[in-house]
Amino acid sequence: MPDCKPDVPFRVAPVSVDLCLIGVPRVSVRRRPTQLALQRAFALLAYLAFNRGPVPRTQLAALLWPDADEAVARTRLRRLRYAIDEALGGEVLRSDGDALALAEPGLSTDALAFAAFARGAVAAPTLDDAALTAALAWIERARPPLLQGIAFGSDVFDDWLKARSIEHEHLLSRLLERLIPELARRARFEAALELAEALIALDPFREPSHVLLMQLHAQQGHSAGVDAAYLRCAELLRAEFGIKPGPGTEAAYLRLTGELRRQLDAAAPRPAIRYAEGERGAVAYTVIGAGDRTLVLAPGFVCHIEIALELPRFRGFLEALAARFQVIVFDRRGVGLSERLSATGTPGAMAADMAAILDHAGVHKAWIFGASEGGLGAMRLAIDQPARVQGLCLFGALARGSAAPDYPWAMPAQAYDVWLQRLVAAWGGPAGIETFAPSAQHDPALRAWWARLVRHAASPGGLKAILAGLRDADIRAELPRIGAPTLVMHRRGDRAVRFGAGEHLARTIPGARLHALDGVDHFWWCGDSAPVVQALLDFTEAR
Repeated sequence: MPDCKPDVPFRVAPVSVDLCLIGVPRVSVRRRPTQLALQRAFALLAYLAFNRGPVPRTQLAALLWPDADEAVARTRLRRLRYAIDEALGGEVLRSDGDALALAEPGLSTDALAFAAFARGAVAAPTLDDAALTAALAWIERARPPLLQGIAFGSDVFDDWLKARSIEHEHLLSRLLERLIPELARRARFEAALELAEALIALDPFREPSHVLLMQLHAQQGHSAGVDAAYLRCAELLRAEFGIKPGPGTEAAYLRLTGELRRQLDAAAPRPAIRYAEGERGAVAYTVIGAGDRTLVLAPGFVCHIEIALELPRFRGFLEALAARFQVIVFDRRGVGLSERLSATGTPGAMAADMAAILDHAGVHKAWIFGASEGGLGAMRLAIDQPARVQGLCLFGALARGSAAPDYPWAMPAQAYDVWLQRLVAAWGGPAGIETFAPSAQHDPALRAWWARLVRHAASPGGLKAILAGLRDADIRAELPRIGAPTLVMHRRGDRAVRFGAGEHLARTIPGARLHALDGVDHFWWCGDSAPVVQALLDFTEAR
């Protein structure tokens, strides 16, 4: 059996009995494990270890057998004492009149040793390498609960154990709070983050612990990590108490994110946002790359250019295309940085947005990458203004927003409305992430980024208007009018738009080519996005 205590620089000489009370209790004599199967035996040893000095037998009897007659309980206590001495091979308990105490010296207890170490480490002005190593060892050892599994129907003992456990967790929390900044100061961020998670696990609703986690991410320049830590705190408080984070937590979040954005702007200025004036208001867009051909990216139902480009995997996808194209990314009217008052989800409105952008950018003809709902707008533009469209690359797209007897690849209108209600109810958090990006739905950074994007991109009312337009859209009858070269990309396991919808487009659009992809994510930049980029580049280069 291993020693109960981690090796520390100031270890005392070996003792005859090691009593381990952290986790499942156990005991060793002269470093050899010893069987002590009685729960009350560990309870008695623990109580005497924490209560230095003699304890009256009457008090101990009431602690261990609260429902028994006093005489019976005292008799049981006497037998328990003999059982302990026999099991441990010596007199571990000593009599002091009508009281019992642990025999001293000769017995060491891990819980008390941890408490002494933690108090010293917390109070120390500095921690050298040896002390830090010892502290990390103690943290690992001290995380399980005290006397795990010990319960024998005594409310008196349970109350005492609860009080000791609270004190133990308090010391553990203080030591964690002492070590986390120390590790961060030494740039040991992985270890610091692990301890921050341990601190939160002790009390998930303690906001300063979440602030400490945000600070760790900020020190590494991880804005998505700061967002994730804040969102996690907000979700926990909302789910448990129906409240939002307090002013101090909110202020810390705003300060840290503001500092990181200023650093980001200084290191890599954001792309300039331009505005194209359309018939129903301004459309915001930006341009990445300087290729001799133009590719317009028509997003899905929601976008926010500036926040979208903060996500490395999203920006990386665009930069891979920007080596060959002048890539235009835009926020459709009703969302993001574009005009909000004229929110509409019709394919015609999105097509008008793209035409306005092309006019403003001085581009006569462009490739259109239409993702999800953006595919409807891309196809609408190819139908209504074929001279403006050099070719179509569709991803996860569909021709009709809701199911029909001859179109089973979408939700029925009634089910669609239920889904929309649930999406609106979750707006402000990572709404729909399990459907749009199931392979990464548990990634805290992605969840935080998506939650922030949807909060800034559209109000619940605007979202309803946009998605109502998608539900009612149907351009099936006009698909044969598309004369532009068309590539249809669709992941077989897409949970948002079924693979059959992509097959239908490829069958119906004249000359369209179907490129089936593995994966379950609806977001084109999520999962394995390299095949999407390569297919798009290969298709456009061939024409």
